[in-house]
Amino acid sequence: MKKLISIGLVAGALMAFPGMQGKGMMGAGLQGAPIKGLKDSTVLATLNGKKITVKDINIYLQGITGDKRIRLQDLPAQHVKQFVNQYIETLELYPKAKKVEKLPQFKALEKKMAIEFWLKSKLDAIKISDSEAKNFYEKNKDIYFKTTPKVKARHILVKDEKTAEKLINELKGLKGKALEEKFASLAKKYSTGPTKVNGGELGWFNPKQMVAPFAEAVKNMKPGQITLKPVHTRFGWHVILVEDKNNNAYIPFDNVKAQIIGYLKRVKLQKELQKLKASYKVKYSIPQK
Repeated sequence: MKKLISIGLVAGALMAFPGMQGKGMMGAGLQGAPIKGLKDSTVLATLNGKKITVKDINIYLQGITGDKRIRLQDLPAQHVKQFVNQYIETLELYPKAKKVEKLPQFKALEKKMAIEFWLKSKLDAIKISDSEAKNFYEKNKDIYFKTTPKVKARHILVKDEKTAEKLINELKGLKGKALEEKFASLAKKYSTGPTKVNGGELGWFNPKQMVAPFAEAVKNMKPGQITLKPVHTRFGWHVILVEDKNNNAYIPFDNVKAQIIGYLKRVKLQKELQKLKASYKVKYSIPQK
């Protein structure tokens, strides 16, 4: 039992925070509207004279996924027959497969599955308050939730410094919308780069992704400013307009709340299991090499 617990779901509690999701296994990749008016008592098929209801399928799906939230009432209509057929196959094939239950390999697998199902039910029962999740968020903002500083900019790329200086002189004195519109117009007319068709628009980017002179230039600029001197890189001469900046921002709490709760639930489960492990009385007699 110790070994099965150690290599089963418990391993999930030791994973780093960003990987913790805690979402149901079924329904994530299914899209489409459900069948309207389905009730637990709705009969979906008849097998050898026995009625198969929505409740039967729900119990089956919840059992194989370990997720009590799963219901046919919420799943896309086009998948309902598929799930009914799976259930029918289980009913029909189980009597034929039942003889393997006596095999020691099956009994070992059965124990493993029982433990994993039990661990999943324990995990689902753990409650994490909003304040616990918020507290974790605040304490770990700089570790997990800090976004990379980004810049939104446009540029005009030309082959010589003289042309770049000419364009800067045309843009000087302009501000706000007038500056953006004039800059885009000049970019479409003069720029030799692939962003020419979009008025020199680069969108949001991490300055570290750019060549050093370009990155250094935008680092010291404020939103709404243009470079007062042309910036030279191996690609040519740049005139740059910084439109916006996003420095030291954080992913909003609401965007990661579910992820945090899933992680904290696993941490609590791991602590419970560590207490259980401490009660084991094991003596190893493994031969040494």
